Amino acid sequence: MPLSLAPFLSTQFTPAPRSVSWAHGAMPTAMRESKVTIKIPRPLYRRIQQVVDESGFDSATDFVVYVLRDLMGEAEANADQGPPEFTQDELADVKRKLKNLGYL
Repeated sequence: MPLSLAPFLSTQFTPAPRSVSWAHGAMPTAMRESKVTIKIPRPLYRRIQQVVDESGFDSATDFVVYVLRDLMGEAEANADQGPPEFTQDELADVKRKLKNLGYL
């Protein structure tokens, strides 16, 4: 399914909370372990950075976190619905294709 960036380019988003500074490395252990680094291809990063530059996001990280949270919400909502229901036409089409491939 193609991803549309239109919903993410709106200036009406809730930005992530600003970082908190901790003096002398006194950050709680749970806070230090709350983030991970994810590597992405540099061309993809450049495309994300272009979107960030044209939107109200403060950084590529803020944008990526926003997009991933949105996608995870959709995935969780779809998981609650159970498996997709197929129409009789769709089932007939799949059966025809399987038969043409020699599986039926």
